[in-house]
Amino acid sequence: MTISGRRALRQALLGLTPLVVIGVVLLVLLSLRLGPARAVIASATASTTALVTATGLDDGRGIDVTFTAADGSDRTGRLTLDSPQDVPLDVRILIAYDPTDPATVYAEGDAATATVDDLVNGLIVVVLVVLVAVAVTVVRVVRRRRLETAPTVTVSVRRERYRRGLTDRTWLVADTGRGPAWFPVYWDHAVESIGEDPTSVLAHGSPTADALVAFEVGTTMLWPSGRRRDSPPKGTQRELPPQTPRVTLLRQVRADGVMVFLAPLMGLLWAYVDGSGPAGFVFATFLSAGVLFWLPSVQGSDPT
Repeated sequence: MTISGRRALRQALLGLTPLVVIGVVLLVLLSLRLGPARAVIASATASTTALVTATGLDDGRGIDVTFTAADGSDRTGRLTLDSPQDVPLDVRILIAYDPTDPATVYAEGDAATATVDDLVNGLIVVVLVVLVAVAVTVVRVVRRRRLETAPTVTVSVRRERYRRGLTDRTWLVADTGRGPAWFPVYWDHAVESIGEDPTSVLAHGSPTADALVAFEVGTTMLWPSGRRRDSPPKGTQRELPPQTPRVTLLRQVRADGVMVFLAPLMGLLWAYVDGSGPAGFVFATFLSAGVLFWLPSVQGSDPT
């Protein structure tokens, strides 16, 4: 009886779960902030054209304006911009204000509306990232399960290991009629029975024609973690490690978690480009950490 790619499935779910949890937490936090932020703007039910009378207030972000309210009275209000800007005096801008509190006014692109836009965009980004990750994981699992019923052929393979960036991957090299072909596979204890010398295994699919091929080693099915290559993989080839008695999922977590250390750099880049400051840094760092932990599980990292 052949065992399906059980460890590969566990690795995929192990990588996806933290990203989904982080996504749900971020969605809750962003939603909690979005409600009050929208409520502030929602109270500004009246709109009119105002005249700019003073600029450069409040660290360069404040603008004083005068306008005629709906009741015909002349009012003065202060608009807070999202960032310091040079606004000429005596120009007219469209504002919104709360009839019961006309001292505070709002305009498109000011601090209040920018906060709402940032929160909405954050919600959209989180939803898209989580949905894409879930979809990619599900599609990969379904396609690899289908490979288990593909026609089989006996091939000779040897094992190689390559490092690219911060992660290692296991590759099976099959001798085909066209020359050697490299197939990345999810790591499993069964791969340790294959070394540098050719070993006969069952290939589910055509090693010469199919991009994805599963390999049956003993009673274990090795799922492909990527597409066939007709040339050596990019990266540095490394020596095969000695056989290990047991590689736990905790060890897999440590191997997949190496890339998470890059998350703060992604957070800094996001905060700089988006101009969202510390809040944007925290948001992007946590979301990037989830993505960076998920990616090695999709690519099939070697934990040995």
